Amino acid sequence: MTILEFMLAPLMACLLLILINVYFGIHVLKREIIFIDIALAQIAAFGTTIAVVIEHIMHEGHAQDHDHSGDSILAYILALSFITISSLVFSFLKNKKISIPLEAIIGISYAFATTAAVIILDKAAGGDVHIHDMLIGSILWVSWAQVLKLLIVVAFVGGIHFVFRKKFTQLSDSYHNNNSKIKNSFLWDFLFYLTFGIVIIEAVNISGILTVFAFLILPAAFSSMFSKSWTTRIIVGFVLGAIVSAFGLYFSWNMDVPVAPLIILMLGVCLVLGALFKRFTKINKV
Repeated sequence: MTILEFMLAPLMACLLLILINVYFGIHVLKREIIFIDIALAQIAAFGTTIAVVIEHIMHEGHAQDHDHSGDSILAYILALSFITISSLVFSFLKNKKISIPLEAIIGISYAFATTAAVIILDKAAGGDVHIHDMLIGSILWVSWAQVLKLLIVVAFVGGIHFVFRKKFTQLSDSYHNNNSKIKNSFLWDFLFYLTFGIVIIEAVNISGILTVFAFLILPAAFSSMFSKSWTTRIIVGFVLGAIVSAFGLYFSWNMDVPVAPLIILMLGVCLVLGALFKRFTKINKV
């Protein structure tokens, strides 16, 4: 098998993940809720974790393929249920009458979901493998069926956000404006978090929590240093993520190193280099 044949499915998965996450990353940066992604990802993973344990108990003594343990109907239902509840909570807590900062709630949610998942997996067979997959995934072994499923989700969520793009961008641009006159802002916030969470469920199953977080924040942060335009930011972030992913997959193949940590590291280096370039050239945003 050639490198192109082996890496084509992982590359397509990376491109889809980058495309949708750069868009959501711009929203997250504007809202200044940087860790919402990793919190929702961990909450979704917690739902999957419960499903893994339940299925292990129900099928105890029978051989199972752990590579598909996060793809069961039960896992998806539990992950989606937890994401829906979290979306309602995060939308409600934006209310200016609530004195608790949303970022604090996000951090608490992440810590709770992580701790609970580790405790549950500690008692499950193959818990160390599930923890590893939960954090950095196994994107090298993604199947074309998973890529197709991800494509459908990205197209569905992307379609919703394209149709209502003005409403979502207006909501994020005025997120901290307590005098915002946006009608039904609670419902639009809920729809934002819910669709975001639907993407994250698929993304975590493929690439893990840390990789999803890197795809969300790093390309969007890089593009935000050089542009104010939403469209330009999406294009710059996508191009950066695509190039880094391609090189990451290539070096992973040739150097026999884990691809997810390599891509995360390379994105981080690009962000630092971009910040230094911006600092010393003093280029204005376009």
